Amino acid sequence: MADTSERTIPATPRRREAARREGLAPTAALPAWAAAAAVAVLLLPGWARSTLPAATDAFRASAAAIATGGEIPWPVPLPLVWPTVWLAAVSAAAGLLVRFACDGFSWRPDRAGFDLRRIDPIRGFGRILSLASLGSVATAACGLGVLIAAASLASRPLRKLLVAGLDIAPAAAGTAAWQALVWLVAGAALVAAAEWILARRRFERRIRMTPQELAEEAKDMQADPRVRLLHQQRSRQ
Repeated sequence: MADTSERTIPATPRRREAARREGLAPTAALPAWAAAAAVAVLLLPGWARSTLPAATDAFRASAAAIATGGEIPWPVPLPLVWPTVWLAAVSAAAGLLVRFACDGFSWRPDRAGFDLRRIDPIRGFGRILSLASLGSVATAACGLGVLIAAASLASRPLRKLLVAGLDIAPAAAGTAAWQALVWLVAGAALVAAAEWILARRRFERRIRMTPQELAEEAKDMQADPRVRLLHQQRSRQ
């Protein structure tokens, strides 16, 4: 293993792809989840306004049917279904956009193929007991502390309303709960973004190349028959 000080050359696309195949490249799964949750929470008041009348009518019809011994109305009313579908679709689209923006878009079905290097127990235990894993655990602990603090601060107005008594207006309780949820999701988004940035920086430092590794890769690329054929075609043109 070459010394870290010798790794001064940024990784080539071939080396990055090899790292992705081995499962070493960090993914933006957490930021994507945070973005999807944030969009869902921001759209939640509009979703509630559009679905609450339909849900109330559906519950009343079901209660009346049960009281009279009739059948419960089915299927679920469309005014209750379509806003929910749109909410889920927009949230999923936001998560995908963040994932593509952070990780890039590339259609490579071969990455899902079976590879024994991904389940090598020796290398797996080595990564678990490494200093990088300990640093990741410390970072996750700090992020958890930030989330706990954000949850405590965000839920303070809601707790004040609950302590005030039982005669709380439903609108005030709903607004306080929604605001607490917004602040909690915002804190989770910041933690997820910070963790992804730190993981990405560690990954970039790890896959840097030495001049010798770059020369060996260039030699292998020249030895590839497909590369030689491509050079021949270009020279003919």
